[in-house]
Amino acid sequence: MGTSFPSIQTFYSREVQFNLEDVNDVNNGSSDSQIPGDGFTSSEVEVVTKPLSRPWKPPREYEQCPISLLQTGPFNYEISGRIVNFSTNPQEQGHHFLVVSDGSGAIAVKLYYMKASDYQLFLGQRVTVWATFIAASTQGGTGNIPFCASSTKIYPGRNIATHIALHNDPPDSDGHRILRCPLDYNLKEHNYLPALMTLKAYLSTGYDMAEGRILVCVRSVGPRRTVYSKKLQCDLDMVDVSIFDDTATCVLKLWQDKVPSAKTWIPNQTILLISKPTCRQDGPHSGLGIGYTSMVDVDPDFPDANWLRDKVKNMGKKQSVHIPFPHNTWDINRAIRGPNRVLFTIADIEDQVRNPELRLDFTGKLNVIILEMGLMEQWRKRSFCCFECCGIPIYANRPVAICKNCDTRRDLALNPRIIGSMIDESGMITASKLVWHDDAWTQLFFGGISNEIQIGDDSETNLVEQSWEDLTVLDSVALRDIEEQLLYARVTLTFGWSSQLERLCIMGVEW
Repeated sequence: MGTSFPSIQTFYSREVQFNLEDVNDVNNGSSDSQIPGDGFTSSEVEVVTKPLSRPWKPPREYEQCPISLLQTGPFNYEISGRIVNFSTNPQEQGHHFLVVSDGSGAIAVKLYYMKASDYQLFLGQRVTVWATFIAASTQGGTGNIPFCASSTKIYPGRNIATHIALHNDPPDSDGHRILRCPLDYNLKEHNYLPALMTLKAYLSTGYDMAEGRILVCVRSVGPRRTVYSKKLQCDLDMVDVSIFDDTATCVLKLWQDKVPSAKTWIPNQTILLISKPTCRQDGPHSGLGIGYTSMVDVDPDFPDANWLRDKVKNMGKKQSVHIPFPHNTWDINRAIRGPNRVLFTIADIEDQVRNPELRLDFTGKLNVIILEMGLMEQWRKRSFCCFECCGIPIYANRPVAICKNCDTRRDLALNPRIIGSMIDESGMITASKLVWHDDAWTQLFFGGISNEIQIGDDSETNLVEQSWEDLTVLDSVALRDIEEQLLYARVTLTFGWSSQLERLCIMGVEW
């Protein structure tokens, strides 16, 4: 009897037959149609096409090492730092170029990708890099970048031994606070940052220096714009960021992939330490920029940055046109009608708020005389109502306006500068520094005024029953009558002292 041997076909799985319509659906981009029989599962495909969508587990031991102590050669390093610069070369598609700093040094990282949209990079973002080979910056072709002595290449999804993690840290987390010391700052050797100069000095002559740093605060972030580049023959996205310090103000221009970084910056709060910014002095296009060798530290942690934060805070108290009323600080009804109602003088309030041992939130009553009124003056200036959006003041004679920066509709508040000053027997207070509740404005303007003033000729609505917004529909004659009746009037204010705002907040007015 003959021996039965298996045929060669039994060692291979039968190919799945598919028709021409399935191929056309795939070519047309249908997500539900796939060519069967390719040998890969959907999870395996996602690992390659979306390398950051899966949790990465290191396949070997990696040594955590500061950037300044990295050795060149085949070493397994885990490197943590923050992005101080990045770019994508249009002529060399396929990788991002990152400069990562941890305060001790900087390293150039070439991050290769399948799709550029897989990575959303931001200046100041904390990253962790797992590398298997460290090269000198001269060998990596990174150019002359300050403090950048090493480089590496990362291939997420292609090489399972290299990876990068982009961290999105909550504002008050430990990850948000670490790795913010600027480069070349050594408190043991000197208590200042070398080559740091004021913005005014840099704009005048400092940009001619080989090294130069500026420490500035973000004042406002403009809208995204599209500008045609004659040099590159294409449209480029850009955004204007207004920056300032205690000496000058200028515009920082961000282009292309750096534009999203500006949307994460908070006006009058975000501090930027910019090393070697580019400077253009050519009329309307003048301003600062981020070049290939520049470095941007977002919210750095060192004494000069803390000084600027306090300076900006004090400048904001003096220059702010609108401070929202802190509604959740006090029980307003209890403060106005409760049993513990204490009558203060202006001198009593000043003594208490200046005492470091008694700087707590408290409420009370204050009996004053309105000494100055600027209601008509603000009306003529078309600044009867005000608000701040994108770090830019908004003024109008109506309770709503459109921000010219972001085109957002904003509800405005009454401008506190319509009242000049108030006095009592112990002193004087500038009313423009007060923070008013909406009900307090209504009680001030309509609580002690006769019912003869009407809204328009055909309306019979009593203004006493309306809100302060009804002032905006009155004509100049009615507004002048209100101003004359309030001038030298005596009123009792229910106030609350906010230690956080360091302002008096008016909760109610009694006639």
